[in-house]
Amino acid sequence: MEWKPDRLLVLILLYVILSGFMFWLPIIRGLFDGPTYTWSGWMGLGGSGIGGQYWLLLILVSLMTSIVILGWRGAQKPFHWLLLTWFILLVIESGSWFFSSEKVHFKGDTLGLNFSLEKIIFPFDVFFLVLTCLWIIRDKRSTSHFQSPSWKRLNRNLLIVFFCFFPIQLVLLRFFDNNRIFDQIGVILTIFQWILLNLSFYPWQSRKPQKSPSRRS
Repeated sequence: MEWKPDRLLVLILLYVILSGFMFWLPIIRGLFDGPTYTWSGWMGLGGSGIGGQYWLLLILVSLMTSIVILGWRGAQKPFHWLLLTWFILLVIESGSWFFSSEKVHFKGDTLGLNFSLEKIIFPFDVFFLVLTCLWIIRDKRSTSHFQSPSWKRLNRNLLIVFFCFFPIQLVLLRFFDNNRIFDQIGVILTIFQWILLNLSFYPWQSRKPQKSPSRRS
């Protein structure tokens, strides 16, 4: 029987996707926008373009992408430890906001976003860390054996579209960064690209043709 993620794992991975927007966006914009783009990330990491602590951001994004790829493709080793590490990092960051007297705002100048985060994210991060621990314990105790999900044509096509986004992002973010509309389109594409990466590795189920009932002569 081919493996497919259970509901709890899907819920956990959806939260990873949601938390991943705040990492995927600066990694792409820092690369394509260049030094004109100033970013900040986990625990005060920051820089302009690919400068500053961009290399640490690369490590975090590599961890994040490894989690979603392994998670959608069978949740094999070392997925459990990577997933646990990710949520511990999220709790450390949001916990520092929660217990700090300073206000933390998420600002997205391109899309005009500005909202407070310091008291909102921490309870969700803790909740999903607990869910992750429960899922890992349950999965480790499971004795079921499944076949790794096969790579479908849909997975391949979605991954091709994912890579096709890069030259478009380069043009929009590097050469039209002074045009607000094109800049916004570039940001929206980058957000959608992160979702597309997850869809590219999702274990889509094949539609088996139904057999028509045999007729008696």
